[in-house]
Amino acid sequence: MAIGTFGITRPADVGIEDIDIYYNYTPNRETLNDTMFKLEADEVLSYTYLPEDGDENFDVDFEENPDANILEGLYNLRLPSEIFDELGIYTIYIKPRMITTIINDCGVLSALPTVKGVVLNVNDLPAELRENNALQGYRIEYLTSNGSKLRNVVRYVTTSNRVEPSDDNVGNATQKARRYRFNDSGTLLFLQVTPSSSSDVKPNALPYIGNVGDVIRISNTNFSPVVLEVEMVENTIDTIANIIAGEQIKDVQNGILTYYDENREITKQFNLYKIKSDITNDDLFEVKEKRTNIREDQNFDNITDDVN
Repeated sequence: MAIGTFGITRPADVGIEDIDIYYNYTPNRETLNDTMFKLEADEVLSYTYLPEDGDENFDVDFEENPDANILEGLYNLRLPSEIFDELGIYTIYIKPRMITTIINDCGVLSALPTVKGVVLNVNDLPAELRENNALQGYRIEYLTSNGSKLRNVVRYVTTSNRVEPSDDNVGNATQKARRYRFNDSGTLLFLQVTPSSSSDVKPNALPYIGNVGDVIRISNTNFSPVVLEVEMVENTIDTIANIIAGEQIKDVQNGILTYYDENREITKQFNLYKIKSDITNDDLFEVKEKRTNIREDQNFDNITDDVN
């Protein structure tokens, strides 16, 4: 039997509505800024599509259903100029969307009393997550009473189904326990999570899955979080190349040095002058000072045409 090596990385095809995007800004690497701002994912992200070459085994109208041609794992990110308009460093954090809700109960299934799970109210969830198994594969994280996250405690949803309460007699006629039975029209969701069963070593010690009234955060596991660093700079490689090797004119009479781009448009101007000694009148310093206002009369074509 042949033994091969197989790839395990699957391109994500997560919906844009299931993505949260945050960013912060700092003018330089010495300044600390931990204030985060949120971007609306549907305003800055868009899907990437495969070429519409056609497939004889898959006949589809791409104009009617463009999502049939999505290229998985690759998205377009647009940075709005009205937000990313300062020189400095922007850190962009792209992560699965997180939903905060409350545990309605921690109960068991009436038909399977050994299966314990987390019960949520469907009205506390977005519409697309209210159906059976819509939360399958989602991650649950827990918040403490002061609002901080319970670190390193994570549970994963294996099944999520609509249920309704079912009060069954347990042990004797006076003892009752809240149990749940499947009902596709129920207003509650029963989430079986893992790990949720006891180990063979300590069969009476059940893993923590939460308590009634606990605040939890639910997020999908369709992709791993991504951090991007975008640095806005005054000069690019092209502008630096223009300064070093591009066209320039020195106005000797007015002491103005002008740099131009490849289209002979003015990019920078400097004042050139000398500082002399008050006593001996000797030259002490040669100064190159950046001008804040551009002298448009230093147009390259006009100057060179006049000379020629």
